[in-house]
Amino acid sequence: MRVLFLIALFPTASTAQCLMQMAGTNCVVVPQTQVAPPAAEVGDILPRGQYNMIMNAPYYGLPRAQDGWVYFRVEDDIMRVQLRTMEVLEIVTNDAARNGR
Repeated sequence: MRVLFLIALFPTASTAQCLMQMAGTNCVVVPQTQVAPPAAEVGDILPRGQYNMIMNAPYYGLPRAQDGWVYFRVEDDIMRVQLRTMEVLEIVTNDAARNGR
């Protein structure tokens, strides 16, 4: 009899996760979103014609392209790319303003 009483005092795994559950409601478990890795890394060579070049860098809060490099939008990232070789020099997504996103 004492064992059953002690078991009733400890919450089960399902109720332990839901501390704010009220009578007549259910607990909802929100899945954790995972941040996808960038489509390209620094040093990668982008295939020509697959991604869009950003023509108005100041609109995105970025300095103008110069010295042979430009910006490309690669999926959800903005990358500084050497135009002649298409080599990714830097991922500048976090430096860009929110205007273009």
